[in-house]
Amino acid sequence: MESKLLNIKCDNCGAEYRISSRGEMVCRFCGSMIYLSDKDFKAYKNTRDEMLINDRFLNDELASEGDVLKFWNSGSSVNFRTATGNNISFESYYSVILPEKEVYIGSNKIAVVFPDKMPIAPFNNILSDIMYPSADIKGLSKYLPNVTYRAELDDGRGLMLIAKVENIYPLYLFENLKATTVAWMISRFENLGCLLEFNNMDFESIRIEDIYINPKTHELFILDGWEGVSMTSDRNYLKDIRSIAKSVMDISTAPALCMEFLDGAPKPTAYDDFKAWDDVIMKGFGGHNFHKFNE
Repeated sequence: MESKLLNIKCDNCGAEYRISSRGEMVCRFCGSMIYLSDKDFKAYKNTRDEMLINDRFLNDELASEGDVLKFWNSGSSVNFRTATGNNISFESYYSVILPEKEVYIGSNKIAVVFPDKMPIAPFNNILSDIMYPSADIKGLSKYLPNVTYRAELDDGRGLMLIAKVENIYPLYLFENLKATTVAWMISRFENLGCLLEFNNMDFESIRIEDIYINPKTHELFILDGWEGVSMTSDRNYLKDIRSIAKSVMDISTAPALCMEFLDGAPKPTAYDDFKAWDDVIMKGFGGHNFHKFNE
């Protein structure tokens, strides 16, 4: 039998799967992952050989392309001194001063400074309590904070450093995004909403300042605000999804079904809400079709 080429499309976004250095079939745009055995490739030896030769490590490189929008051009140094006498210098490009904390955003780290150290423990504890479904093919932990450092400062405030890659930006830097771009962000929001439902957790509120995005892949990350998460059957985050999406979207570009969803009340559970949103994707946006950011 003549060996054929296999065109493997991502069910989530319509882009092509590529092979990573670890051998998984990974969509470099939305992060979905599948595993194919040699048996799966039985009639497609050319595809398998081409991917192994040309694509291995390529997906890993593309996942970290640096400052794709050139937003990290000029920053200022913020200095912190810990209660134990250590000095920490942080290069900040953007900052958010909120009543309950200050957030300094660097190219590869986020510094969160609380008025005291008390919120640090709840922030970390809720993350450590999160359980992931066995069918978590999207690797949802990637879209949650990775706290790399925490300390009490010499003035009694609490400092926490969160890791991020360079091509992830605060969502509040963007506005008037086309509905086709915001739709992908909502889809990731809905994925994370199902994770919260699975863990019986809810945010007191999710603000736009808590959200970060990768413009190249449309991926959305909730990297802050976890000190306000508690174990509860409430689902405030489903309302927050809608208000944040509308705040950054050019509503004139949205299909009617999209606006009906965003203006309507959330469904009884996050799983129901996800299904309703997927119906909007299929019927309002014509299915999972990948496109470039804001096109």
